[in-house]
Order: sequence, then structure tokens, then C-alpha cells
Amino acid sequence: MKIVEKYSRKRLLRRTAAVRRQVLLRSPEQVRKVLLLWHADDLKAFKYLHNFFKNRSAIVRNLCWTEIKEASGSNVLTIKDINWLGWPREGILGTFISPEFDLLINITTRACFPLEVITALSAASFKAGWDYNESGCYDLSVDVSSRPDSLYLAEQIISFLQSINYKP
Repeated sequence: MKIVEKYSRKRLLRRTAAVRRQVLLRSPEQVRKVLLLWHADDLKAFKYLHNFFKNRSAIVRNLCWTEIKEASGSNVLTIKDINWLGWPREGILGTFISPEFDLLINITTRACFPLEVITALSAASFKAGWDYNESGCYDLSVDVSSRPDSLYLAEQIISFLQSINYKP
């Protein structure tokens, strides 16, 4: 691990420890605002989750990570949008770590540090995804190491959320 990466991860651990949030699990039907974090290659999984929550009248926000330098759209995070530590710039970071999200789902199945930062620092009520580097920032971590496919991950997360016995 490079020295800059070590420093960046250490800084993330410190900032993550300072995040204050109340964990609250809602059924998919009760979720009113959801944040989807995804890689540009995960379009099928993104569309699956987007349609799933839109059909339940939830407000869906999303942020797509891509390695290219130029991309259009306000929901696209590119190399130009991160600092020398690999963190999203403050304006972008502040927009997506707000506490107003009922659910955050990160469907990336590969290392993507900028999305890890947003996931770790988010004050969302509930966070789901694959904790491939065992950072401990997810409330629901689905291990898809035997089948690292974002659509499979998305389907598994929804399946788990629907199978939980919610109490009123």
C-alpha cells in the first residue's frame, strides 16, 4: 500500500469515527429517500434498483463513479472531482453525506475509494452493500465474493431487505 493511500485510509477511519447517526431499518415500502452509489459498469444493477424504488414512490438520488476525465451530468463523479487523497471534493461530499437518506446502497463490486469515502461518511439511516475490504461501515453487508456481479448484489440486498420481519 502506498504512503498516500495509507494516510488517506487512516484519515477516513478518523473521520468515520466522528460520524453520528441513528441506525434505523425501514422496509423497502417505507423508504422515502434512497442514495444509490454505483460504477459506470453497473448500469443494469442501477436501473434495477432505480426502478424498484421509483415504483414504491421513493425519491432516488444516485452518484456514478467513472474513471474517465470528462463526463456529463451532475450525478457523475470523475477523476477531476477527487483530490490528491482520492476523496471527492467538499461540495460533492457534502451533498451526498447528508443525513436525509433513509437508505444508502453501494452496488460496486470492485475497489472504488471515492465511493467508499461517501459510504463511510454518510449519515444515512441504513447502509447496504458488499464490505469487500471489511471496513465495517455497512449495516447490511452481502458477501458476493463467489459471484462479484453488481446486479446479483442488488438483487441480494433487496431480497434481504424484503425478508426481514419489520415491527410497526
